[in-house]
Amino acid sequence: MSPQAPLSILDIPQELLQKIALCSILECHLGRPPTELYNCMLTCRAFNNALCPANAGELYFIIFSQQFDVRGPVYRLREAVVREHAPHEIRRRFHAIQVFRSRALYHPDLTEALWIAYLMVEDSDTSQKNIKQLLRAQLPSFLDRFLTERLYEGADSNDGWPVITEQNSLAIALSWTLASNRVLSYEEPEVCLQRIKLLKPIVFAAFRYSIFHTPEAAFTYKGAEPATTPPPSTKSDRGQYPASIIPPRNIYYFGSVKRQARPPCAAIFASLLYFARTHRLETGKIPTHITFATREEANNAGFVGLTIEDVKHFMERCGTRFADYPGFDVGVHSSALVNSPDTILGEPGLYQVGRLSGQWQGTNIVSSYGYETPITTKKPVYLTLEEHFCYEDASAVPADDPANGTTNAWLPPDMRARRTRAGMQFTDAKGNFDTTYETYCLGETKLRKDRRIADVIITGKTEERYITAWGGPPNIFGRVRLHDGLMVLVRYHEDLTDPENHVLRGYVTSSRNLVGRQASSPLGDPFQEAVFSLGMDHAQNPGRSSHSMMVS
Repeated sequence: MSPQAPLSILDIPQELLQKIALCSILECHLGRPPTELYNCMLTCRAFNNALCPANAGELYFIIFSQQFDVRGPVYRLREAVVREHAPHEIRRRFHAIQVFRSRALYHPDLTEALWIAYLMVEDSDTSQKNIKQLLRAQLPSFLDRFLTERLYEGADSNDGWPVITEQNSLAIALSWTLASNRVLSYEEPEVCLQRIKLLKPIVFAAFRYSIFHTPEAAFTYKGAEPATTPPPSTKSDRGQYPASIIPPRNIYYFGSVKRQARPPCAAIFASLLYFARTHRLETGKIPTHITFATREEANNAGFVGLTIEDVKHFMERCGTRFADYPGFDVGVHSSALVNSPDTILGEPGLYQVGRLSGQWQGTNIVSSYGYETPITTKKPVYLTLEEHFCYEDASAVPADDPANGTTNAWLPPDMRARRTRAGMQFTDAKGNFDTTYETYCLGETKLRKDRRIADVIITGKTEERYITAWGGPPNIFGRVRLHDGLMVLVRYHEDLTDPENHVLRGYVTSSRNLVGRQASSPLGDPFQEAVFSLGMDHAQNPGRSSHSMMVS
């Protein structure tokens, strides 16, 4: 019998070599590139050939799945595409992580790194692998430093105002998506105040920094895109200013796969950060002039105004809320989880009926920005909203004259509403239309999957106890622009003799914050616009109200 030839490493099957490499990589901690794989590839030509992407596609897909959330890319691109591009995407993501770890504020690949991080947030799954990678890279502190040192680049040639760039928009958005009560708790009060001041112009200067993805006056039915494109320049008494919503462009989404993507709206995310930080700095002190302890006690005495109970409720229940998990608030409900190659990543998705129904509470801040002595005031906002919808364009309430913009929430100025057994009936004084919308009821309404919603109208109120304490218009009507979810609410007085109308325009974010801007009606000086941030009160079950409304 001839002696058996000794085994050589060259005789080991490729599959076994790949399993050996995988076992070594599985010991690698999350947040580190798979250096063990590269070490194995340098062992010899056989290892290099067995472990190269062309021959080990399954291995790289497993590595990617171990280090990052994979369900989002698979849903958008299909698994075969993700497997093909996984090796390249692993390199891209760890390069971006290295940019953040090295604190390279001026790195030539910084814009791409920020896009990678933002899309990792959008692709975040319940395992939170993407978020953990970004937090391990200390991205929040990198972003704080970036905004402190670079947000005002170019401001000297822009009359002192921050310039909204792709990098600034992504940095502000990521700062919110990765924030939490725990993260903000580490900020010293002085640092917190400094960051509030840093973002204040973007939050309050509505004449410079738009929140609208398309012009606010443009309205269509069934989610059709308006004929106009990005918001036109905003005109104020200080001249013409450019729009702050940056148009989409081509970026690398996964590996070498390109997609159109729209940078996030800086003003919306800046507002969320502003409200969260200002709420954290609240002293919690009750004004000494307030004498009644409870609302019931004040009502029994016939007193109209604030009680200690009212102020405490405002301080404790009206703050801006973070998402349940970091990264789960990517702003306005996105269309990103749609697998069509024509879908623009980061573009607001079609409005989903039911997102506004319920009780909202939050804060309204007025800052007379632009005057020599700015004055900032805060008040709570309490809204109980109902949604009414129809499926047919022919059944929809006519839109208001476009010249009126959003002054009347895109609704006819003489519209009336009356509740019936069939739903909410809408008519006008001249009899030009008479239509009934179905009312959305949580847990009861079954939306038809074979038909598309044509229109959503909102009615609502502010409960009497809040009006007694804080004042303001008690009645609400509004409309939703379905293609991007822009909501416009008008708060008004029933007797129509009080000219104090409030027009709220904003969006519901994915963490169920309703954020936007408020103007007096008719829409006037943009320096006087307030900013609001509301959260859904899940402890309340608003049920169906019985009020009617009339619009003058």
